[in-house]
Amino acid sequence: MPVRPTEVVDAIGSCNWRPVQVLRLSRLPWRAFLTISGHMPSIPWNLRLSCCALSIVAGGSFVGASEVSIRPEAIAAAALPDATVPIPEPGYVEPVHAEPGPETIRRIGAVRNPDPTGARFPSGLTLAGGSKRRMLLFTFDDGPSQRTTPRLLDVLDELGIKAVFFVTSESFGDGNPWERAHAGIVRDIVRRGHTIGNHTETHRQLPLLSNAEIEAELALSERKIARAVGRTPRLVRPPGGALSKRVEGLLGAHGYTSVMWALYPGDLEVHEPEEVVRTFFRVLERRERETGERGGIVLMHDTKDHSLQAVPHLIEALRKRNCELLRKGEELYDIVDDLGYFVPGYEPDEPFEERQARLRRDTKRRCDALAG
Repeated sequence: MPVRPTEVVDAIGSCNWRPVQVLRLSRLPWRAFLTISGHMPSIPWNLRLSCCALSIVAGGSFVGASEVSIRPEAIAAAALPDATVPIPEPGYVEPVHAEPGPETIRRIGAVRNPDPTGARFPSGLTLAGGSKRRMLLFTFDDGPSQRTTPRLLDVLDELGIKAVFFVTSESFGDGNPWERAHAGIVRDIVRRGHTIGNHTETHRQLPLLSNAEIEAELALSERKIARAVGRTPRLVRPPGGALSKRVEGLLGAHGYTSVMWALYPGDLEVHEPEEVVRTFFRVLERRERETGERGGIVLMHDTKDHSLQAVPHLIEALRKRNCELLRKGEELYDIVDDLGYFVPGYEPDEPFEERQARLRRDTKRRCDALAG
């Protein structure tokens, strides 16, 4: 019997890890046509694949999804110890294999108490995330997590970095103690000077949903965020980066700016802090080589131990690179906290050139101290 994508998500959820997300249908046969990722305990990914894949009836197919099936031999291959998951390309967007037909998009009125960060930008804007300048802005998806997000906030405080957190609201609310604790983390994110964005309620790929389903995802997340922090988010990151013209139009009609990314260090695929850092610089260098973009919006996840452990090492490596760039008289890597730097025609409060001048002075003092 055909299985709908939403039923697959429910089936995988029987593994008792939440929230579990179907990240992408495979493009290679040995991957069992399905890659599973989510906020699971720190166990080998191949065992996670096996458990979740086996929760789906082998041979089922997706309705409207090019009849992609799950084959028993592919499930067995996914459990092999030497199986590996390739790191996505820079700016990777997970493919969408089915989408409802066109629907009428209704526009809504003014939003009560919008978050000032996103409210500055035109509705319907989609930020691709790349930059010709050496600007970096960190974003973190899929939280909050009681286990990791508070520790990441401490790390960011120590480093003096402000970020954007795209929260999946399924984990927080004002119901049971677990939900209230996670709502407290969302409040703490804002209290520490970071920005909150909408990452939907359940992390389902938006192009696979009807307009009404997308609106329900957004509205529930909006209400929960507004109750937690007193502001309605105006930034959104579509789960998996999955967008279509219809979805873009719908998000714009609801007053959202969509924030994509250019630099992804593969922290869902690799599980060691050192490898996250190495992957980041490989992606950064490849993007500069292939597109001429030397900076961009960084995507990481605040639900992973190795991600938060990688952040200070990554920043230290950037600072060391700045010492070399300073000696060469080149532009330095600047970690910014204003998305306006990535909006064409937008003038941030502090011009980039002024930031560079200040950064060069600070970098010289730091590098001189290291040399001495």
